[in-house]
Amino acid sequence: MELIIDNERKDLDYSGTVSSLLKDLKFMREEVVIKVNGKLAPETRKVGKKDKVEIIKVVFGG
Repeated sequence: MELIIDNERKDLDYSGTVSSLLKDLKFMREEVVIKVNGKLAPETRKVGKKDKVEIIKVVFGG
């Protein structure tokens, strides 16, 4: 699958849910927005080698 984290592209051989992918990559769900094939995706969404997954870190502050 094509994985994009904050505009850095990588190819990754992965199959599973968005939730398990985030856990494997050591991201907390509350700190990121996930898009699969250009659409916002829930944690239960399954992803595989044909998908494009984008992880965008959310910035907090005041």
